[in-house]
Amino acid sequence: MSSVGVGLMRGLAVRQAKAARPVTTVARTAKRDNVLSQAVLFTAVGVLATLLNAGLYIALRGTFSAGASNIFSLLITVVGSSEAHRLFAFADRAEHPIRMHLQTLAVFGFYCVSNNVALGLLHLVVENPSSVAEAAAVTAMSIFGGITRFVVLRAWVFSREQRPGHPRRGRRGWSS
Repeated sequence: MSSVGVGLMRGLAVRQAKAARPVTTVARTAKRDNVLSQAVLFTAVGVLATLLNAGLYIALRGTFSAGASNIFSLLITVVGSSEAHRLFAFADRAEHPIRMHLQTLAVFGFYCVSNNVALGLLHLVVENPSSVAEAAAVTAMSIFGGITRFVVLRAWVFSREQRPGHPRRGRRGWSS
């Protein structure tokens, strides 16, 4: 078959695939483009990441210092939560890959600094805090960081453009 014929066949297959897209995909995408729905999905991922971070911190604290435990637990949870936010909360939006990597790096740096500040303040107030108290201080700081991160992701990392293949919102509802 000629290259023109192959190109036409691929184009036809793509059009048929778009036409056969299930309605649930459209409904799911419609919900995710709403700021409230994105905030709920973002919060769900954030809560799971924060709980995982606290658990990892407590587990690592028995072996490592507070700073090292903080860095190791953050490294795992920031990378994982960044990917989860991309897949769930912002699945329908076009991403800017360089911005996404910069954001992940900035979030890691922010949490490293802010969590160390929280740990330092806790150590100023409590002479010998438990690892659970340290994890609580880190968790409290993570709430502030999570709110800031959502705003940055929504406004800067993920554009308002839809990803190719996702429905676009028109003036009168959804169309593909």
